[in-house]
Amino acid sequence: MPEISPRNMLLCVFSFNMGKALANCLDSIGRHCAGFDVVLADDQSDDPETVWTIERYRSIFAHVHPSTKAKTGQRHGNLYSNIQEMCGYARSRGYRYLFMIQDDMQFVRPLDAAVCREYGGIFDFDRVLQVDPRFLRPRSGAVEIRRDMHAYSFLPGDDRRSYADVGILDLEVLRRLDWHFLPSERENKVALSRLGYLRVFPFTPVFMHVPFPEKYSKGRKRVRFFPYRRGMYSYHDMSADEISAMDGRDIGSVPYYKDFLKPKNLGLARIFYDCRKDRRIFG
Repeated sequence: MPEISPRNMLLCVFSFNMGKALANCLDSIGRHCAGFDVVLADDQSDDPETVWTIERYRSIFAHVHPSTKAKTGQRHGNLYSNIQEMCGYARSRGYRYLFMIQDDMQFVRPLDAAVCREYGGIFDFDRVLQVDPRFLRPRSGAVEIRRDMHAYSFLPGDDRRSYADVGILDLEVLRRLDWHFLPSERENKVALSRLGYLRVFPFTPVFMHVPFPEKYSKGRKRVRFFPYRRGMYSYHDMSADEISAMDGRDIGSVPYYKDFLKPKNLGLARIFYDCRKDRRIFG
C-alpha cells in the first residue's frame, strides 16, 4: 500500500449550517494538517454565519462542492450523494485516500508524517476499508485490541466494525467494489460488514467531535435548551507533554476522549459534560 501523504490523501469537510463550529474545524485543519489539500462539500447551507464562514475561508479550499440535488426529506440531506461525489472527485484527481471530516469536529494534534505512517500501515492489512482517527467513547461498546495492527476495532458481529461517515477511506477498495453509497450510515455499515470489510481505530487518534454542537434533522435545527451556547464549545490543542504521554502508553489503554482531551470554555456546561451520556454530549 502507498504510504499516506499530502500527495495521495485529500481532506474533505462536509458542511451544513454549523457556523462557528465550522470555523473552529477549519482553523484546526490549518494548525494541524500542513500540506494537505482541503475541499468542502456544503449541503445548501442557508445560515448566514455559515455562508459567511465559507466565503471567509474560501482561499484554503482546493475546491468547494455546492450540493444542488433536491432534498426530499432525508434525515441527513444530501450527505451520501455528496460523499459519493467527493469520492469520485478525489479519484479523478489521483488521490488514493479520502479523509472525511464533519463540520463539528476538531483536530487536536498534528497529522504529521509519523501519524500518516501509522495509518498507512493499518491499510496494509487485508479487508481494511477505513481508518477512523477519532478518540473513542467509553460507552460506545466493547472494542477489540488489535495487537497485530497496534490499533482497535469493534468486535466481530458488530456492524459498526465496517464503516462510518468519518475517517479515511481507501478509494481503491470502493472502486473495486463499484460501491454506491446507501442513504444512511446504518445501511452502509450493515452492507459493508456483510462483505467482510473493517474500520479500524488507530493507536494515535488526532481529532474528535466537539461537545454540544448544534444538531439538525431533515434540515431543521433540533431545539436543545441545555447547555447554553451550543455550537460554541471546542477543545484545547494537546500539548507536547500530553502528546508524549499518550504516545508512550500501553496499547491496553484505549484512547477514550475524556482521558486525553480538555474541553475549552465550558463554564457551567462542564456539569453536563461530566454527567451526561456520550450521545447527549455529541448529539
